[in-house]
Amino acid sequence: MSRALFNQNIRILIVESHEIIRIGLRSLIEYEPLIEIVAESDSLEDVHPLVDSLKPDVLLLDLILSNNELSELIPKLTEACPLIKILIFSNDNELNTHLQVLRSGAAGIIAKDQNGALLLKAIHSVHAGHEWFDRQLTKLLWQSAEQQLNNNGNGFGKNLTERESSIARLACQGLSAKVMGKKLSISEKTVRNQLSIIYEKLGVVSQVELCLKADQFGLDNNNSKL
Repeated sequence: MSRALFNQNIRILIVESHEIIRIGLRSLIEYEPLIEIVAESDSLEDVHPLVDSLKPDVLLLDLILSNNELSELIPKLTEACPLIKILIFSNDNELNTHLQVLRSGAAGIIAKDQNGALLLKAIHSVHAGHEWFDRQLTKLLWQSAEQQLNNNGNGFGKNLTERESSIARLACQGLSAKVMGKKLSISEKTVRNQLSIIYEKLGVVSQVELCLKADQFGLDNNNSKL
């Protein structure tokens, strides 16, 4: 079942299994002038045709409906609509589940028990190109990325210089540019410039994405010394 609606500003597609939640979302967004629902559905089968035809800015997707197929679903959706931002709507509070959601390529995840104002903020945030997840998940992300590097030789392969690899590894510990600069005895500006080069070389756009993809990069044990 799907229902197409008029659109303007941030165009959002809602795919949620529970009708009462969809009604609540509709009521919430009705009073938000910068967000407009372009369609809503209770079925995963509707997602591809709706995304392909409507090209929404944001997809709010019920985690339950994804059937643990996000790693396959999200690339297909972004191929059909390259600019779409996918925000997962979840009642699963397991942090490792949330981490897997982010690894699948989603822009963020928000719990269904959060208040409406926070949901609207999350929609605006992912639409602006930012990731959205809570502090506990951030901590788990840093720990996971560091563990992956420790297990695989602590390096980022021949794509990066020794200094760049050092900065990348510190970034995967969740450190700020200022703290990284102090550890390496270089300026914060130099760190930021180096991070831009690292992101370009590795095909990522943020520190979070760098950490999420830490296990995908070629590794070189001799290229990670501080």
